[in-house]
Amino acid sequence: MLRGCAVNRDYYTNSNDYINRWVISYADFVTMLLALFMVLYAAHSMGKNEVKNVNESLKDIFTSKPAIEKQISTPEEKTENPEVLEQDEIVKKLKSGDISDDSVKIVKEKRGVVIRLNDTMLFDPGSAIIKSEARAELDKIAKSLETFQNPVVIEGHTDSMPIKNEKYPSNWELSTARATNIISYLTQTKKFPPGRLSAVGYGEYMPVDKNDTPAGRAKNRRVDIVIMSSVK
Repeated sequence: MLRGCAVNRDYYTNSNDYINRWVISYADFVTMLLALFMVLYAAHSMGKNEVKNVNESLKDIFTSKPAIEKQISTPEEKTENPEVLEQDEIVKKLKSGDISDDSVKIVKEKRGVVIRLNDTMLFDPGSAIIKSEARAELDKIAKSLETFQNPVVIEGHTDSMPIKNEKYPSNWELSTARATNIISYLTQTKKFPPGRLSAVGYGEYMPVDKNDTPAGRAKNRRVDIVIMSSVK
């Protein structure tokens, strides 16, 4: 007897659930109707220009290409914007930019491509003021650097001969001032993007040759423009 009552109760419960399902559809319909009235009221409250902007926005949404189509580039959609390049591509672009081989040396290192400039071409002894005749070479380098987006580090280096004057108490200050002045020239005169540049002065502590001969010291007195390799 008890078992039969339980079956009847389940039957009526399930029947009521089935009968009341129309409430869900009705609630959805009322919600959509309310949203429609709100949109109509908002459109009525807006001026003609605002309504026109909304119409154009909706038109863009419904006529825009699917996201998967936007990700597929075609030859017509490619742009000539600068990009981050690898070492071989950087060297190729630099050599095609009329950079002088007599005063500039291009070296490939693990960290990136180094444009090595001798200090005698850029500065007078003990000075950080860029020579006027060096600016033409810097202009060529700046033009080449603008063709890609790799970060660039300007490094100042000296030999081991001590320097001490009122302006530069040590080689640290001299090497840093030289690197900073080159950045100032590139950013202020050539309008080079400052966000791609950084400066560092190493003094005599990053030599490329021995400091016990005049020829070795001449090689160590330099400015390295390091074009950093892309990070993978």
